[in-house]
Amino acid sequence: MNKNHLISLVSMLFFTASVHPQQDPSLVLKDSSIVQTTQQVYRYCYVIESKDWYEHQENLWKSEILKNPQNEEAWRNYYFAARYARMGTDETDRTKLLRSIVDEIGEHIDDSYLYPYLQYYNGDREIKYLEKAYQLKPDCADLYWEFIQYSELNGLNTQKKKFCEKLYASKDIISGLYDYNFNMLNSTETNSILFTNGDNDNYPAWILQEAKGIRQDVTILNAHTVFVLRDYLKMKLGERGIEIDLDILNKEDISIFLKQLISSIKNKYPEIPIHIAPTVYEEYTKEIQDKLFITGLDYTYSDEPIDNIELIKKNLEHNLRLDYLEYNWYNEDHISKILMDQYNLNYILSFMELAKTCYLRDEFESAKYWQDKALLLAERTDDKDLIRKIEELGR
Repeated sequence: MNKNHLISLVSMLFFTASVHPQQDPSLVLKDSSIVQTTQQVYRYCYVIESKDWYEHQENLWKSEILKNPQNEEAWRNYYFAARYARMGTDETDRTKLLRSIVDEIGEHIDDSYLYPYLQYYNGDREIKYLEKAYQLKPDCADLYWEFIQYSELNGLNTQKKKFCEKLYASKDIISGLYDYNFNMLNSTETNSILFTNGDNDNYPAWILQEAKGIRQDVTILNAHTVFVLRDYLKMKLGERGIEIDLDILNKEDISIFLKQLISSIKNKYPEIPIHIAPTVYEEYTKEIQDKLFITGLDYTYSDEPIDNIELIKKNLEHNLRLDYLEYNWYNEDHISKILMDQYNLNYILSFMELAKTCYLRDEFESAKYWQDKALLLAERTDDKDLIRKIEELGR
């Protein structure tokens, strides 16, 4: 079966400042009522709240700043609330406001790590700001994310490993994302190129590779990043000994670019397997959908039809860690649990395909096993339509 986006869910755009819910009809925001007290404003890679919630928190934290302009926590939450309250608005106005907030932070608490951190994070991507923030607060996990990104883009492999180890040790990332990324990596063939989409299917995968030595044979390419940063793409391909003409790749349409890039690699290096993470937007892959086959927690690119059912069966039964989907200790109340439940929906297509095949083969016990696993994940998100589709299997 070729790529069929039965499930579509949110993934943070890697190295960009927005998500696109219009491309993700099943985007589920955290169900939170508007309260009259300040609450911590987490970055998008942890949890997504409603626009109204961010606007309300922006006002509440601004009031705290008026009471005490030296309140570092208030400034941090105010900045991120203002940032996320304006997702999808006029970029010029948004940039101007955020720049003014960073400047105000500099006026009131220029000796805080927050000032150079947000100078870097807000767009002044000079490493001196990030290094100054790290000097002032070396135990801040937010900085580790930025160092990993900077190291990756600039080919600083030793530094990347160092901060992957630090981010892992910080326990900043929900453990389920490590299991998810472990399974994504282990759905690929040896020496694959894996195209990914966002923070949560990049950083945990890098950490597994760098801090734990897991699937270091896989080259991870963020689809959006290699589209906009061609020198970075050249560097990553060069690490694999891949030389293709990057000048012929489309610069306007990411879906055409991705088709041309994959075709160029496969034409010259047919032995290199290509995989696409299920979080990659359908808009990005629309030109190659007939060549993508679900094979676990990814899609395998192939110019010819493949027996993907046997590959799904092999991966699910032998290569993936699935226990965490049922028992995920200590994460019941984690701030990222809702986001994690959404990511886990990406298993359902493989579960359903295998269940459907087992029913056709009269392997009813196996069919029920995979159908029940799919139902478990769907019920956690209370997706009534998806639950109904799963329950109809075998009828």
